[in-house]
Amino acid sequence: MKLKNQVLLSFLLIGFLFFSCGRPQFFEGDINKPHVILKLDDLWFEKGLVHPGWQQVVDFLNKEGVQGTIGLVCNSLEEGDETYYQWIKDREAEGYEIWHHGYCHCKPKIDGEEKREFRGTSYTYQLDHLTTAQQQAKDKLDITLRSFGAPYNSTDASTAQALAQLPDIKVWMYKETQSPTDKFVLDRIPEVNIEYPVHIPDFKKFKAGYEQFNKEPVLIIQGHPRSWVDDPTRFEAFKEIVLFLKSERVRFTTPYSYYQKIGS
Repeated sequence: MKLKNQVLLSFLLIGFLFFSCGRPQFFEGDINKPHVILKLDDLWFEKGLVHPGWQQVVDFLNKEGVQGTIGLVCNSLEEGDETYYQWIKDREAEGYEIWHHGYCHCKPKIDGEEKREFRGTSYTYQLDHLTTAQQQAKDKLDITLRSFGAPYNSTDASTAQALAQLPDIKVWMYKETQSPTDKFVLDRIPEVNIEYPVHIPDFKKFKAGYEQFNKEPVLIIQGHPRSWVDDPTRFEAFKEIVLFLKSERVRFTTPYSYYQKIGS
């Protein structure tokens, strides 16, 4: 009996170690501090690889035990290879939420006028892009995308109508149309962001905004890791923001996790 118990304990320990190695130990914040969602945009397949900006962000967040999110541009799954797919699957296994950042992140022209993927295009066009992207993620990654954030944060009434046809998507980040929706909406607070302006992280401006709105229950702050490589000061500013938030003992989370806790 003693030997059997030792064998059982060994198997349990191996299983625990296996699980622990595949998932970072997450930082635990203070229950009295806001939730913070790192809304990180624009993952796609580039020159046969994942952009180094994404890798440096993932390495840093894993080291700090901070949950992040990855906005996937889903037509990249048509161009990508197994290495690309596995990189995304590994991030999901680590606790990152992979979210729906559109099918093409494109600017279609209609009657010679430039539009956005989810603003100024038809209901049929938007529904097709939403469902095609959702299916690509399921087919290539075996991941069901639960949260949506439009490219350029540009949406309209057709977006709300089309999203209503996708019951698997529960959360809508940065909804910028007044049209009603059945999704759980995570609103934008412009004063609290990673980048000022877009692509340029600024710790001082972030800190000023945070101190103004740190009583809010949740802060969704947006950034673009691909833009933080050419100028190293940008990545350093992002790191400074994350380390400051850790010192504040905020509760890092993901859109769908927050929905499950608060909105479901």
